[in-house]
Amino acid sequence: MRKMALLLIAVVALTMIGCQPPEGLTGGVSQEAFDELKTQVETLQTDLDNVHASLDQLIEDYNALKAKVDKGSKPVPKPPAKGGIKPPTQK
Repeated sequence: MRKMALLLIAVVALTMIGCQPPEGLTGGVSQEAFDELKTQVETLQTDLDNVHASLDQLIEDYNALKAKVDKGSKPVPKPPAKGGIKPPTQK
């Protein structure tokens, strides 16, 4: 019985030692690291909003230019009939 109790205590002690986090490893993120990440996320969100605004402006400019070019262009002539282009007759 005594050997069984010592063995049980040894198993419990080794289990407790094995469950401890390694030295230098903390249980979470420090407040400073969290604040730094929060600042980075806010900066990225601002940059993303700027990219969206720039893209919207680029699309508007493209559509305006396309409408201007389409309005001023001449219509494309239809291709000739199945016979193709006939050479000019010589006299």
